[in-house]
Amino acid sequence: MHISSSTMQLFAVLLWAVLGLCAGQKPCCTPDQWEGTTQELQGFLVDDKLGTVYGTVEVSYDFTNQKLALAENLNETGSGNTKLKVIQDYKKGTQYAIQGNSCMEFALKGSMRKQCIPDNATHIGTFSFGGMAPDGLECDAFMTTVAGMDNVYAISDMTRDGCYPVTQVSVNLMREHSTMTTQVFTDVTPGIKDPSIFTPPVPPCDKVMLEDTTELGSDFLKRVRRSFEQFI
Repeated sequence: MHISSSTMQLFAVLLWAVLGLCAGQKPCCTPDQWEGTTQELQGFLVDDKLGTVYGTVEVSYDFTNQKLALAENLNETGSGNTKLKVIQDYKKGTQYAIQGNSCMEFALKGSMRKQCIPDNATHIGTFSFGGMAPDGLECDAFMTTVAGMDNVYAISDMTRDGCYPVTQVSVNLMREHSTMTTQVFTDVTPGIKDPSIFTPPVPPCDKVMLEDTTELGSDFLKRVRRSFEQFI
């Protein structure tokens, strides 16, 4: 089949325009207030043993008032079901861990990080999620590696309109503990429907003097918390 030079030139112009559009998409930041559910499935290899973790975390993110609430419902191979809620109040410098009738209060250091795709992330494409436009959800995909750790990376899909999280796939190729994790964000809505989600139980929780709270909660919950401390 013969393709005329004018057709080739037109194709080249269109291709350049599409590539230019994709290349021009810059990393974005989520809205300052949003809520949703993170559904996660992870496969892991630890000491030559395979396993899976699946579950959900209900997320309430309020950068305006410097608060974060995460409610976990987790199932792990051999460990059964666990539930835990963590509330972080950066203005007060306090966080709470609630499990059943037990509640502990910890000191919370540092400032709340705004949820943004890092500036050094690579835009790898634009696509329509769940169908062709206008019915589908137009998204941008970004790939990020963790600073100083080229064997840990993630691909994050964000909505073009509003920069809400849609999916994230992260891979950790550590020799002793390799994982591949898929996160899907569902029922994401703007704003905070009920501010009492950030209110700790009454009577007051037991205060715990613990300098390092990075190990608070399951590995699943720690990964979600880490994503709010270093969004990738």
